[in-house]
Order: sequence, then structure tokens, then C-alpha cells
Amino acid sequence: MREQQPISRYVISISALAVSFSILTGVTAPAALAADSRGRSSVDSGEIRWEDGTKFDDARKWSATAWYNGKYKLTKIKIAPDAWNTITDLEWKDESRKDVTWVAQWRGKTGADSIVMNKAYLDDGKKYGTKAWRRKAAAHEMGHALGLGHRADGNLLAKTMGGIPSNARPTSNDRAGYNKLWG
Repeated sequence: MREQQPISRYVISISALAVSFSILTGVTAPAALAADSRGRSSVDSGEIRWEDGTKFDDARKWSATAWYNGKYKLTKIKIAPDAWNTITDLEWKDESRKDVTWVAQWRGKTGADSIVMNKAYLDDGKKYGTKAWRRKAAAHEMGHALGLGHRADGNLLAKTMGGIPSNARPTSNDRAGYNKLWG
């Protein structure tokens, strides 16, 4: 059984839009979006099993190693590819959406959640079209998949893309949130 609580698509859509807008524009998200929550995560039975792919596979791989990392004592939640005997918790997808302001987005939903990478901003030659920016976006969204809300600038879960550290790794503040949430 999924540990997620059912949330209406309307609430998820509004929340995702507000969060994505804040990441791109720097506008602060409402305080309600900042709370960490097991119920708003992709975690199922102590793991996130992902499937499908993204054009930005390096960023996807980076996000998994950033958040499942023994050096930083982030090993409580396993992040691994889906297998024949596991249930998919998270799907990676690409979209090309010039009509929106988000760079990448975690979408919690019934069934497998998703992280969507927006090629309109992340493709080579675009505003965030570098390996470093793609890694920041993917690792940030994986933090949301783990149930973490936004934090102040200077953290991986910063409210704005410009506020994310250049190394695209969870800071001590991000790790403290993870450990408080998952033990």
C-alpha cells in the first residue's frame, strides 16, 4: 500500500503551479507549501522505485545519488530503478511547455507520481540548458518526491532556482528535514 494520502488533482495542480512559479520567478510560495510531509511524497515502504526515462538522464541519476548517499547519512529511503518484482512509485517524463513558468515539477497523484523535466527551459541553448542547472532541477524535485517542502535560499529545496547551491546537493538544512521526516 502507498503511504500517500489521497489528495485531489485540483489541490495538486494549484500547489504544483505555485511551487513551479516560485522556483522560476523567485516569488515566495505560500507557507502551507513549505511543510515536510510523508503524505505528500513518492515514498512507499521505505523506497522510491522509478521507471521511464528522461532526455536528461544524467540529471535523473544525479538526483538519486544526491538523496541516497551514505556520505551524508541519507540512506533511510532507497531510490532505485523499478524491477519486475517492485511497484513503480515515480515516473520520469519530459515535456516541452513554453506556456508555463516551471522548469521541472514533481506531481503527486494516485498511482505513480512523476517528475517532469521541461525541455522548453532545460534543452541545450535554453535558459537553464546546462548540466549544472538540469542537475539542480532534478535533485530539487527529488527532494519533493521525498516529501520535503521549500526552504530558504542556499538550500537544495530553495524556493527559487537561483537559490539552489551550485553543487546541487542537499545542504545540512535539507538533510535535517530528511532525517526529521524519515528518521
